[in-house]
Amino acid sequence: METSSQWVIDGVTHYFDIEYRKIFAKKGEYIGFFLNFIDTTEKRLAFEKEKFLATHDALTGLYNQSYFATKVSEVLQQTPDVDWLLLCSNIKDFKLINDLFGLEKGNEVLKMEADLLKKYCGKNAVYGRIGGDKFAVCIPKDQFLEQKIMQVIQDMGQTFNNNMYHMHIYIGVYEITDRDEDVSIMCDKANIAIKTLRDNYDRSIAYYSDTILDKTIKEKQLVGDFDEAIEQKQFCMYLQPQMTSDGKMIGAEALVRWQHPKRGLIFPGDFIEIFERTGLIYRLDRFIWELAVQQLAKWQKEGRDELYISVNISTKDFQYMDVYLTITSLVERYGIIPSTLKLEITETAIMMGNAGELETIGRFRNYGFEVEIDDFGSGYSSLNTLKDIDVDVLKIDMGFLRTTRSERLERSMSILNMIISLSKVLGLSVVTEGVETKEQVSRLSQMGCGVYQGYYFSKPIPVHEFEERYM
Repeated sequence: METSSQWVIDGVTHYFDIEYRKIFAKKGEYIGFFLNFIDTTEKRLAFEKEKFLATHDALTGLYNQSYFATKVSEVLQQTPDVDWLLLCSNIKDFKLINDLFGLEKGNEVLKMEADLLKKYCGKNAVYGRIGGDKFAVCIPKDQFLEQKIMQVIQDMGQTFNNNMYHMHIYIGVYEITDRDEDVSIMCDKANIAIKTLRDNYDRSIAYYSDTILDKTIKEKQLVGDFDEAIEQKQFCMYLQPQMTSDGKMIGAEALVRWQHPKRGLIFPGDFIEIFERTGLIYRLDRFIWELAVQQLAKWQKEGRDELYISVNISTKDFQYMDVYLTITSLVERYGIIPSTLKLEITETAIMMGNAGELETIGRFRNYGFEVEIDDFGSGYSSLNTLKDIDVDVLKIDMGFLRTTRSERLERSMSILNMIISLSKVLGLSVVTEGVETKEQVSRLSQMGCGVYQGYYFSKPIPVHEFEERYM
């Protein structure tokens, strides 16, 4: 017969298998018994460790992704009268912590977050590390307090923020409505809520809704339709005229519209950010650049060498292709005058760029292009921009000066006057976009602005309509 037992010896728990054996004399009569104690502590601890590692995250001690899903399913079935929430967390740019401070500091961050989640969410919750810097918590709805989650975020920030890195944690919250739903899908929905925050530093918690899911599905559909849209030329170039104060058209900006076969005409606000985020924007930009060059080639064959088209260069374009080679190749293929293709680069893109991008701008100007700073004044280092690079045109967006208070409007116009005066000193041209009223044109004209773009003159229109109206 065999049994098991445990004893505490010198404060340490030991495990034993105990064998009971009878003793018989030579003639077979029973004369006693003996007990054989086998120390199985090491074997038992190894088994427990193996079992723990199979179900838990070794670093934080929380359930791993697989076992977290199992435990959540169990607790949901065992508590049919309790409403539950599923929370997922994500540390913004966590990889930077490892890159800047090393893996040891990164592990310290993860362990602290795990401890704080358990501290503020309580004993009745189920906790898991579901991958990388991502944690998940299944918590009773009546136990969830948003301020406690914010306390986790604040405590982490106070501990790890420094001049090189500012920690920001996003939390997605999904209210569980279907207890039989796969836990991985619940986590996906919480993470979909997180994606609505993106680079928002003012908010840290987002709640999942069916509206968010619908938006996400539509975004994925647009990404899925992109290749076919490029191939079938569903993207259209619209032109918004640039005018003198007396209404003479001298050029235009190329803008994109998507003539979708099912959804109709889609405006850039509905897809540009998506394509920037998914790395497709460089292909769209290249497509529009070629449309603009083709149009310029047509006009120049008709003797309209004085007309120009401005095209936009996105920040991501520099990361995915050789922008200089791409644009100059188009110019050479279609044989257009380089100065008639103006290149718009946002101030923010220039300031976030590197020396290579600044060098590219110089090469463009040496080739014969005119380079414009788009949205000048809306960034954070405008004067530094003018100090560090040579450009030809400042393009000012009236939007950053728009206000309903008269005293603010006067201050805004003073700022605009200063920018225009500064441009003259530097030998730069000025284009003001977003112009909507005759009064704005009059005041800007008095300040010395020579070129205008905005709804006062025309909204962006198809190329054929542009030619019919202005040529």
